[in-house]
Amino acid sequence: MRSTAPEIELLTTLADLYSLDGGNSDDVALAYAFPNPTQVAASLTVSRKYAYQGPRTKKWAPDTLARITLACLAQYYGFIVGPMDLYLFDLDRTKMEKLAETFSWPWHQSDARTVLQSLKPSQQPRLRFVEDSDKLAVLDKRKAVITPMDFLDGHGPLVDQETHWDLLSKRTLARSDLPSPPTQVIDTVLRAADKDDEVALQNEIDRMLEPIASHPLPFVVKLPLGMGGHAVFIVKDAEKRQSCLTILREELPAMFQALTPMNEAKTPVSLLLQDMVDGPSDGVSIFITKAGRPIYISTSEQILDGRDQWSGGYMDYTRQTALGEKYRDTMDKVATYVFSRGYYGPMGVDVMTDKHGQQLIVDMNVRQTGSYTLGLMKKHFYEQRNLPFAGLLVPLGILGTRDGFEQKFATEIDDGTIVIASWCRGKAGPGALFTWSACGLLVGGKTRKEMEALIEKLYNMRAVK
Repeated sequence: MRSTAPEIELLTTLADLYSLDGGNSDDVALAYAFPNPTQVAASLTVSRKYAYQGPRTKKWAPDTLARITLACLAQYYGFIVGPMDLYLFDLDRTKMEKLAETFSWPWHQSDARTVLQSLKPSQQPRLRFVEDSDKLAVLDKRKAVITPMDFLDGHGPLVDQETHWDLLSKRTLARSDLPSPPTQVIDTVLRAADKDDEVALQNEIDRMLEPIASHPLPFVVKLPLGMGGHAVFIVKDAEKRQSCLTILREELPAMFQALTPMNEAKTPVSLLLQDMVDGPSDGVSIFITKAGRPIYISTSEQILDGRDQWSGGYMDYTRQTALGEKYRDTMDKVATYVFSRGYYGPMGVDVMTDKHGQQLIVDMNVRQTGSYTLGLMKKHFYEQRNLPFAGLLVPLGILGTRDGFEQKFATEIDDGTIVIASWCRGKAGPGALFTWSACGLLVGGKTRKEMEALIEKLYNMRAVK
């Protein structure tokens, strides 16, 4: 492993933010994992009560999915934690890993330690690994999470989990008095006890999809509990409408199967049909203190890929003060709303401005978001290296090892233009012959064009030696 990469210094950390206004970060433990539809590791049972949707998510093998959601993404979000207890969930080890790890850390653990050791020592998390979620549940600390997980009910979550899950629902935003695009909410009328009645189920699916089949173009369709754009459909033409209907007809039965007596009161089986707002979307990151005060972190431009899914964000550090002022009223409204419901901590708000100049909230992510990290990298990129532009890539999959990647991009890593914010390796191919890696990268640039060119080079990279 190379040793010439610079030490990373963050502008501030979550530990600093949790300690504001009477808070104490030492009282909080961060337990980071992303929801999966099935169990992908023995350390974390799948959540049945707190169901999530991702019909447009790529279908991966369980081990691959575990390395992306429990390692790569969780590490990336933990990169800005600072001196707090950070719990990541262990992965199941393959036979090859068990042989190779006789005298060393498991791969996912050593990869995570290497990433977090690149931070300034005083800003490094106190990293812990969870073999069994039941042991984490009884830990005598309040647990802050990305999304609620069943095993924490009754075991000291920082925020009441039913409240948090409800706030994460796009249905909740549509029903709130916060400024958002006009939205038709299509709730199911079936209950959990009806979900095995095939005739009733098919009739209900037909009923819920009819408004999408007949609504004038263009419009947006959302499922209530999706992440990363994996449950959002931008319907601009007849072909997109048909694709949306086909996918939802396949997804709705799974949504009904996730309906239980424990969660049906929160109406997780819904479709949202929203008016289209033209123009770019800004991702505004804020922190709600223990006293309910909103702290502005940053604003990034949201980037969508060819499938209209979130693929990262770009940030212009020279515009942050002005953008903070621009969105101040919206931030205040959001903070008042979520704090009144019992939430405090990091969160993001996606805001668009309509043709009348009104700011509309198109999504409210009441959790830490992917672009949150860019704001806290301002010290590294802008203040220390005069790189006004920054972007992110996560998760990025490549064929090869971290050593190979560092050799290929030695100059950019050594001068701090590329920062490795997460890394997890795995094995693939016949006989598990090939090493692949899932990583999270942060990229700086003197100009936006320079930054975009480097991101494009990384995005199109297929393999490193």
